Amino acid sequence: MIASDAAGEWFSAGAGTGNAQTMDLSDAYREMVRIRVFEEHVLRCAAAGQVPGSVHPYTGQEAVAVGVLAARQPDEWVVSFYRCHGHALAAGVAAAGLAREILGRVGGVCGGKAGSMHIADRSRYLLGASSIVAAQLPIAAGAALAEKTAGSGRAVVAFCGDGAFGAGAAYETLTVAAVLGLPLLLVCEENGWQDHTPSDLVRHRTPGEIARGLGLDCDEVDGNDVAAVHRAAAAALAHCRAGRPQVLVAHTYLRHFHAQLGPQPPGEYRPAAERERWLAQDPLSRVEAALAGPSAEIHEQAAEIREQVTEELTGVFADALAADRPDPASAVTAVTAAAWPPGATWSEAVTVREPVA
Repeated sequence: MIASDAAGEWFSAGAGTGNAQTMDLSDAYREMVRIRVFEEHVLRCAAAGQVPGSVHPYTGQEAVAVGVLAARQPDEWVVSFYRCHGHALAAGVAAAGLAREILGRVGGVCGGKAGSMHIADRSRYLLGASSIVAAQLPIAAGAALAEKTAGSGRAVVAFCGDGAFGAGAAYETLTVAAVLGLPLLLVCEENGWQDHTPSDLVRHRTPGEIARGLGLDCDEVDGNDVAAVHRAAAAALAHCRAGRPQVLVAHTYLRHFHAQLGPQPPGEYRPAAERERWLAQDPLSRVEAALAGPSAEIHEQAAEIREQVTEELTGVFADALAADRPDPASAVTAVTAAAWPPGATWSEAVTVREPVA
């Protein structure tokens, strides 16, 4: 469903209850449309030169974020990577704060200082995102260790792309998780590409094979089927909460490109036949087909939902573009700085700089 927070900003309330093996497909569809339309707005802003830094669109992979995060408990941490906008929205981050953050404006969830790739919102249990491949995984393991130590019964959800399984941090994290029995669910969004390179050219084992080779439970699912993703995630999270780490590989595909830096979108680098095959399995179309049955009524409902969401997000982005940019002095606020030399006591070595008045 879509709900409003105390400030009147619209955010995603999720399409599931945190444990259920089933989900409301209508709610899931609306969530996926919101992510799709949000990202389309971001891409238009990027093409207009209004987004500082890189943009990594999530279009085409919406079923993964929605399906997985509808299965988590609302107070379970989520850790993301540079393709994080869909995860943020599915985790409940307000679209208004997210848009302002990506555009580098006052009122962003991180004060307009984090940009597109480093979104965090602890009020929605989004611990953060990292622009470094696989760097988010040890962070997620640390959060999972904290939950295990506290005996909270909560799991931690981490997302990565298939390229992360070529990084040492992934092997280390999964090994530690297996040895310590961490309540960690690692969701690999396998779209077959690592930047502009086909994954099969730079690996000899798939993420699933690697995870199983390390002795972890691993399930693989059609990442464009939101209901299937949700069922798999709900089952995996139940095991995680019992102290058995899990890996879920969701096979999916990007509608757009890996990344855009600056106003000029990159040219298409993927084979046309491959793109056509995957785009025919678009996750939004899959939900429409599942809801429609013998009736065409869902197509009218789908059009109405997209119109409503588009109107909402058009206003969100108009407000964000009209907002001020952060004061440059705010760059040094909320920063922890270590003093020199090493060996100083904690109180001597660390200062937290308060916001400039």
